[in-house]
Amino acid sequence: MRLPFRHHVTYLVTVLVTFSVNTGIAAAQQSEINNSLSEIEQFVATTLGQLGVIVFLVGAAIWFVSGRNASRTQWGWRALWGGAGMIVLSVSYNVFVTLFENLAPGMIVPPVF
Repeated sequence: MRLPFRHHVTYLVTVLVTFSVNTGIAAAQQSEINNSLSEIEQFVATTLGQLGVIVFLVGAAIWFVSGRNASRTQWGWRALWGGAGMIVLSVSYNVFVTLFENLAPGMIVPPVF
């Protein structure tokens, strides 16, 4: 059965409207996902830096007051360097992101999963 021309036009317009509406919704969802991922990323980087400072200070305090206890000295020393490593990772990540955001504003888009 062959449809008249006006049904073909109606069908085509319906398909185009549906496609454009779905594309708009997908774009809005993608924008929301990108914003959410950016906020999560910023939270994790900030939390890593804060935990690094806390671990560093606790490790330094334990190492300082350990006296002659070898296990506490070793634990404090490891915590001190672990906290320092977390601080370095957090700061270098934030510098890296800030540098590239300033070099190419609006060009960095989180990867699509």
